[in-house]
Amino acid sequence: MFDFLRRNIRRTTILIIIGAFTLTFSGKINKVVKEEATCVCSYDGYGYYMYLTQLFQYRNLNFKQKELQAVQDKYCNGNYAYQLKEMDNGNSLDIYHMGQAYLELPAYAIGHVFAKTLGYSKDGFSKPYHIAFILNALLFILLGIYFLNKILKLFFSDQITSLLLLIIYFGTNFWVTAVHGYHLQHIYLFALVALLFYSLLKFKELKKNKHLIIAALALGLISSIRPTHVLLGILPLLMLRNVYAGKLAYWKSILLFPLAGLLFNLPQLIYWKLLGGSWFILNMHVEEVVIVDPHLFDFLFSYKKGWLLYSPVFLLLIPGFIHLYKQRKALFWAVLASTLLAIWIFASWECWWYAASFGSRAMVDLYPLLVLPLGFALVYLGKSRIGTFAMMIFVFLTLVLSILQSEQFSIGYLHPDRMTKAHYWYIFGKLSMPDYQVNRLEIDRSNLIWPEKIKAEQLNFGKIEQQSFCEVKNMRALAGTSTLLVKQPYFPRLKTDETLFEAQIIYQNQDSLFPATIKFEAFSKFNTYDWKFYTLPTQKKFGETDTMIVQFNLPRINHQKDQIQIYIENPGKKELIIHSLKIKALSLIRK
Repeated sequence: MFDFLRRNIRRTTILIIIGAFTLTFSGKINKVVKEEATCVCSYDGYGYYMYLTQLFQYRNLNFKQKELQAVQDKYCNGNYAYQLKEMDNGNSLDIYHMGQAYLELPAYAIGHVFAKTLGYSKDGFSKPYHIAFILNALLFILLGIYFLNKILKLFFSDQITSLLLLIIYFGTNFWVTAVHGYHLQHIYLFALVALLFYSLLKFKELKKNKHLIIAALALGLISSIRPTHVLLGILPLLMLRNVYAGKLAYWKSILLFPLAGLLFNLPQLIYWKLLGGSWFILNMHVEEVVIVDPHLFDFLFSYKKGWLLYSPVFLLLIPGFIHLYKQRKALFWAVLASTLLAIWIFASWECWWYAASFGSRAMVDLYPLLVLPLGFALVYLGKSRIGTFAMMIFVFLTLVLSILQSEQFSIGYLHPDRMTKAHYWYIFGKLSMPDYQVNRLEIDRSNLIWPEKIKAEQLNFGKIEQQSFCEVKNMRALAGTSTLLVKQPYFPRLKTDETLFEAQIIYQNQDSLFPATIKFEAFSKFNTYDWKFYTLPTQKKFGETDTMIVQFNLPRINHQKDQIQIYIENPGKKELIIHSLKIKALSLIRK
């Protein structure tokens, strides 16, 4: 038996991985059948999927927020349908790109046929659609396994291939991303990037045009799903450089890739033009990609979402890239350039932690590339007994850590959005905590009483400090005007954005029919990304003052030079007098 497993180790490993995902997703389908799960997708996933629900139900893409919210209310516990942005022409556009809907379309169509035949609601969320959606996700996980295995067979032995497959699927954040985030883009992009890379490798080997065409189509489809992944165009640029004898043939082959990109993105461009009024609408999100101010250290190492902290096996990329350079220079430059540029772009997104996830989920897309230097690291370290022993111990420990933390994520100990150093070590290595507490996590910014609940000094991970942030006196807001009261950077006056502001406004409103509004905006030179509005009513006699006290938590501050500006919008016919505006800051200072 053991001899059979040794001789068929790669097949056995693949069957184990396929079995693990199949059993897990079968459990998800069982919950749908039992009506324990009803929400096909929400949040970002709904942004991709709703192209299909809208097109099949209404035969157009003119979205209405009320209709989208009704579906989320019915199936998804009322999760907010935030996926639309109203344009100047009155139409509402989906802020997400439609590329993933292409991949979800066959499953949706099958679900639609079954829903129609079996008498279920034809709204994209009833049982047939839900089951088809889950099966489609599983299909792309299996496609990813298929093409990743093909890539590895080109370079490594069955033993190394088996170990690499175990590392990728159980020793990184892939498992959590696939099992808990299968409605997102990453498992689809993983499979497509694996197809792209494999096709380019085969084209270099066999010089058959079918592989080049498949690679171009794969990259075009990838760019329609996540436009920033057009950076993967570096792969054909560098990998095909020495394939042709002349430059003309080289550039003709490269031209296939932007043409394929145009092919898959043309429906998106037409959608923008017809409903948004412009051929190109680069970004409708609140956040921006700010390449001049990337969050590199946080993206790679932070306790919040650090890629290398939560998937430390990728530290082997250091010796891996060194050995890859010695053995395959052309591939070294293609993979390294793609990886470094991708990390820079991913870390430049203002929401660099990519919302709820285990580690940096954006990196999952690149694992079919990174598995190559990872494999070369295993080969290089395995040349000596000491190296083999050290490498196997390290891989074993990272596998155990990843499996343990994946389970912690599943049961809720490892928080998807608010991890901190104190909480990381509080839960480290534990799967059963009867007295589990959450007050070491990053503050809950929807909760205004967190200072009363967090016992930082008692738990020895920090302290709460109070200070005066700013104060202005005797300001006048003229009738029908907007008046700036404060424009001030958060830092260095504040030490952290884990801060509660308490603003006291003493004012004299002389027009009770048209109350003014005080607005608090968090902004940078790139974007205004958070704001609070409060009405300043009055029931006092003429000449008397009103006092209002408001509290709000700061948003996550994206850039060191970000500022707050506070201004008064006075729509009335009489001036508003601000006698005093004082802001106190209550900050959680962590060790």
